[in-house]
Amino acid sequence: MKIVQFTHPGGEANPTNKEIRKGIKEWNYGSHKRKFMKARGQYVVDVDTLSSKEDLLFWGEWEPTSKIQSLKYSKGAGVLPQYVHEPFLQKNSNNILILPTPFKGTKLRQNTDPFIFGDYFLYSCCKQRKKSKKTGTSTFTQLGRLAKGSIILFGSTISAKNGGPYFVLDTVFVVSECKKYKPLEYKKHLCGFVPSNYGEIMGFDHWKSNDELICYKGATFNNRVDGMYSFVPCKQATETTGFPRVILTQEDLDFISENLNAAPKYTDISKDSKKIWDEIYNILKRKGYKIGVNFDYIVEYV
Repeated sequence: MKIVQFTHPGGEANPTNKEIRKGIKEWNYGSHKRKFMKARGQYVVDVDTLSSKEDLLFWGEWEPTSKIQSLKYSKGAGVLPQYVHEPFLQKNSNNILILPTPFKGTKLRQNTDPFIFGDYFLYSCCKQRKKSKKTGTSTFTQLGRLAKGSIILFGSTISAKNGGPYFVLDTVFVVSECKKYKPLEYKKHLCGFVPSNYGEIMGFDHWKSNDELICYKGATFNNRVDGMYSFVPCKQATETTGFPRVILTQEDLDFISENLNAAPKYTDISKDSKKIWDEIYNILKRKGYKIGVNFDYIVEYV
């Protein structure tokens, strides 16, 4: 088993003036972005109890459309958000998902990975393969060979100009199950393993490569792996302003790299995974965050 410090782009998804006037951030076709979001979810009350569903605030990835509202904003350590996003999708009267065009020029509609909405988290593509500069062939990285009980810490490296460098956490993913699949054949390979519309949201029908990938399912509060489950640091939606992402340093966890580039960092944790998971859990609680699970995006019928 491994713990993976996984960095993805940390910039906030800021809307254009047209999107601000409309109140909707359109689907992203550019590089990945983070959103400060409000969505229905549950938080952990105690070791065996979840709250009822309520609006929660959290940082994460959601590349499809979102309703936006501006926030009181001030720059500072942690990078406070300028907007809060409510994730939503639209369906027609036949329950078919309404999607924008797959491409804008040569740019493909962005995927959302990890995907933290629904009954369980999913991680299915980012940085799992690497192409050899010498031969041009693509092979699995260590992210394509993660054992059950491995932990992925999804987050970003904040630059020096924003008070860094330091690592900010948005998602804790505990590996439960996995399935091999090819994106262009996902309907066959992932049938029954992922929720409806997942492949469409990910854009698998228009994937530029059909190389084999691994779809990981995250452990859940009700289906734990060695006492661990996947979660997102969050707060109740009584906050009137945004809040920064969770900063993790080497003082918190000795394996954390505070200036990690795009390449993930792997640490063997064969016998200590639950101990490390507990440490992360307790750090977040001490910093004033709740432990969020079971998030929903809004579905509108038009």
